[in-house]
Amino acid sequence: DCRRVADGAGRAGRAVVVGGGVLGVGVARALTARGLPVTLVHRGPWLMSRQLDSGAARILTAGLAALGVAVRTGTEVCALRGTGRVTAVELPDEALPASLVVFTCGVRPRTHLARAAGLVVREGIVVDDALATSAAGIHAIGDCAEVHGTVHGLSGPAWAQADVLAARLSGAGPDARWPGSRPLVRLTAGPLQLAAFGPPGDGAADTCDVLRVADARQGTYKKLVLRGDRLESALLVGDLSAVGGLIHVWRSDEPLPADPLDLIRTSS
Repeated sequence: DCRRVADGAGRAGRAVVVGGGVLGVGVARALTARGLPVTLVHRGPWLMSRQLDSGAARILTAGLAALGVAVRTGTEVCALRGTGRVTAVELPDEALPASLVVFTCGVRPRTHLARAAGLVVREGIVVDDALATSAAGIHAIGDCAEVHGTVHGLSGPAWAQADVLAARLSGAGPDARWPGSRPLVRLTAGPLQLAAFGPPGDGAADTCDVLRVADARQGTYKKLVLRGDRLESALLVGDLSAVGGLIHVWRSDEPLPADPLDLIRTSS
């Protein structure tokens, strides 16, 4: 896919990237680095909406704009124009000229076989934390599996699920269960840097505290979500000098310092 995109970029005059997740942001930046004008179209209210809150996304969008990427959020592609080669991308309210279109819309579970077999299916094939489906003797892992209401669509959880299922089926760990995923996303796209780990939201309002430090002039945004004296999640955009220490505290579930802002103040 990367080779095909690079080859197409060499012949294109203007590009549209559809899908504003991690992959879409990275592709848009890569295409601008090759000198192409790029528009990034995302149906969600802000970019990387699975990982970022609106404040972090504003900093990211501004950073992309400075690199030459125009961003359209809250809209979607209705049609492509052109015969043989694309000439434009139609949105509900405008047409964007384009000679290269890259779709980075993520994955969707293929569930037709599971439905036909009578398995319980929602967005994905529903499994429990033993990765068992609703039918005895049938398991599902990876992009097709829905665990606790979530289809992860990422390689990390898929490999972890494979380890658990291998342990159960081989007898090495007959009681092994998948505890769920603690997502960690890092993106470096030229001068753009961000890291997001833990749940993207602010947690339950009555049990979590939220600390934010933002500097639009420097293009930085830092957010910590605290549950008591533990780090629930964090977002860093523009300055990742504190990310190593934060990830250590988060993964080890260590108590936070008396002033949690010390964790990000050192990077200021």
